[in-house]
Amino acid sequence: MKKILLLFLISTLTINIKSQNSSVPPLEREVTLTISNESVPFVLNAISQQTAVVFSYSPNVISTTNKISIDVNAKSVRHTLNTIFTGTVKYKVKGKYIILQKNETLAKEDVVVEGYLYDSQTGDKLTNATVYNKEQKVSTLTDEYGYFKLEVPTDAANPELKVSKEGYADTLLSPISGNLNYVNVELSTKQKIEETPLLIEPTVEKEKNRIRMPEWLIPNRLLINTKNISDTLFSKFQFSLIPFVSTNKLLSGKTVNDYSLNMTIGYVQGVRKVELGGIANIVREDAGYCQLAGVANVVGGLAYGFQGAGTFNAVRQMSGIQAAGVINFVLNDANYIQLGGTGNFVGGKFTGVQVAGIFNIGSEMSGVQVAGVTNLTGEAEGVQVAGVLNHAKKIVGTQVAGVINNTDSLDGVQVTSVFNRAAYFKGYQIAVINYADSCDGIPFGLFNFVRKGYHKIELSADEVFYSNMAFRSGVKKFHSIVSVGIRPENLDNPVWMFGYGLGTTLGKSDKYLFDIDLTAHQVMKGSYFASRNSLYKLTLGLDRKISPKTSITFGLTYNIYVTDTNSKYYSDTFSSLVPYSFTNSTSSNGNNVKTWVGGKIGIRFL
Repeated sequence: MKKILLLFLISTLTINIKSQNSSVPPLEREVTLTISNESVPFVLNAISQQTAVVFSYSPNVISTTNKISIDVNAKSVRHTLNTIFTGTVKYKVKGKYIILQKNETLAKEDVVVEGYLYDSQTGDKLTNATVYNKEQKVSTLTDEYGYFKLEVPTDAANPELKVSKEGYADTLLSPISGNLNYVNVELSTKQKIEETPLLIEPTVEKEKNRIRMPEWLIPNRLLINTKNISDTLFSKFQFSLIPFVSTNKLLSGKTVNDYSLNMTIGYVQGVRKVELGGIANIVREDAGYCQLAGVANVVGGLAYGFQGAGTFNAVRQMSGIQAAGVINFVLNDANYIQLGGTGNFVGGKFTGVQVAGIFNIGSEMSGVQVAGVTNLTGEAEGVQVAGVLNHAKKIVGTQVAGVINNTDSLDGVQVTSVFNRAAYFKGYQIAVINYADSCDGIPFGLFNFVRKGYHKIELSADEVFYSNMAFRSGVKKFHSIVSVGIRPENLDNPVWMFGYGLGTTLGKSDKYLFDIDLTAHQVMKGSYFASRNSLYKLTLGLDRKISPKTSITFGLTYNIYVTDTNSKYYSDTFSSLVPYSFTNSTSSNGNNVKTWVGGKIGIRFL
């Protein structure tokens, strides 16, 4: 019973080993052997028993009489065969068969280097490591078993190879001798610098301030080489059909070119003079002096000179002119000119001119922003012009918008048709509605409100309307006046008025101020409205402070009252409102105009 069980366990183990081997390529199956002074066929048979591969060869390829010794531990069949034959035999795989053939002399122009890469500490095979020659721009990646094979022309000025992998120290394979070179290379991990806040912060900041490359457009092999290689390669000229079909081959992501021509999409480290792309140019670092693309330019560093794209330009930093059919995007600083059909965006400082059909965004700006819809910036020194909205944290200069201007600090002029807002301004606001928290200037509009400015609620009486209330808002030099008044004798169907005006208050005395007001009022009878029933007043008055927030006011008024003699209530109401008149005339169209001098007395609060 025990023998049957043991046989079953051995059979199961053999099946499992064969099953595992079947998923691994024959040349990559691992061998552990220690054999002394045995024939080559004996050693090959031992390898076959461990790996379930079958060797096929003719007697004129392999000597059956020579004795060899070998000691390998968990090495691949390929490594073991190279140890046995030292390059005199080449291998061809068909299914589970490995065909051994005599290795003919390679062409003189070819140098073949192959081997395995290992971690020097763990002994693990390293995948996706780059082996390359930078002069000839030839490279290869290790496969999932750590194996690589690379052919290098013998006429290379420097045929040495370099091995690079992200996180590991670079290793040089030199000198390369002969046509066949088999190597096993151990890579050491890079020493980690002790992490302190001073060392971490700049790295984090650098990650924040870089353009993310559109890596989904780039072949994986090209991206791996770019991440692995620490060298910078240089080339006068490069041409590419697509990113990996290039004169720089799979090293284009680490190559700086003077001139770059891309039929579709280009991917390079840098451009020093000119780059043209049929669809897109992708530059990992700096680009200049001229970059043109049918769709897009993406630059991870500084773009200097002229950058033009049919759709968009995206750069970390710009110095020159950007022109795009849709949008220009600068993550950090930009100088000179941005022209975008839809928008311009600058994340850092901008000095120059931004022009866009819809919007401009700049964190800090010095120059001119012109947009069909919106300008947004942190600080602006110069001019902002937008069809709808301007927004800036700080403005030194002029904001002009069709609807709204908004800023925290203004030293200059805000002009719009509807609404100006400034936390503080020194200069002028011109709009229907002006708002500010505080100011050292003058708002001009139908309604002006400065929170820390001039605000007065006024209760007054005059010879026509005995009960009036007005709200004055703005600054002393120029404020708006909204008013309402009533004759209280008939509250069921009263005569009343509402009005708007502008005023200025002069003087620096703590007790006495002088007012000049110009107001216009619409006179009503109940809900009856007649367009030609208006009262205009020019008021010259004194303001006498009686407490910190209370004053009395009195003054003289010059009045002009225009009424329609054909109106419903003219005879019994409107014609008799005026106590007396200096002039009284009626025109052919029925308009009656009366003038007189009157008076006003009132009290003000706030």
